[in-house]
Amino acid sequence: MIASVLAWLLQDFLQVLVTSLILTPEIFLLVSLYKLVSGPTQQRRAAKWIWFVFCGGVLWDLRWASVPGMSGLLNVAALAAVCWIWDRTPAGGRGTVLFAAAAGGAHLFSGVVHYLAWASPGQAAMRTFAIQQLLMIPVLVLLCAIYAFKASKTHV
Repeated sequence: MIASVLAWLLQDFLQVLVTSLILTPEIFLLVSLYKLVSGPTQQRRAAKWIWFVFCGGVLWDLRWASVPGMSGLLNVAALAAVCWIWDRTPAGGRGTVLFAAAAGGAHLFSGVVHYLAWASPGQAAMRTFAIQQLLMIPVLVLLCAIYAFKASKTHV
């Protein structure tokens, strides 16, 4: 969970630096998803992650003047969906491609809901949304590379 806390702090720091230009990608959500799927699959462990991402989302909302609880709810929904997909996929299919698709989809879902919740979606909002989604790609590639490296070491 320390990696996710550091990801939240990094995301917050980046948002402070670029707040008038763009929205940062959901680094906290992506790292939390990575930590969930790369660890042992236990129901109790998933419950801890659900509470953790909910609290991280609520803190994000309180920090950045969003609707309190919206990011927390989106994080929980994304984490639950990824967990559901991951648990229903046979062990042989749980690889880097599935992680990339699930985490990328979760990030896209979160971004779309935030975009739709903005007061005046328009061309500027669409540009901001597109930049946020494009900035997610390097973060996701890095996490996929780490996942692939870790999977090759554990012979999964």
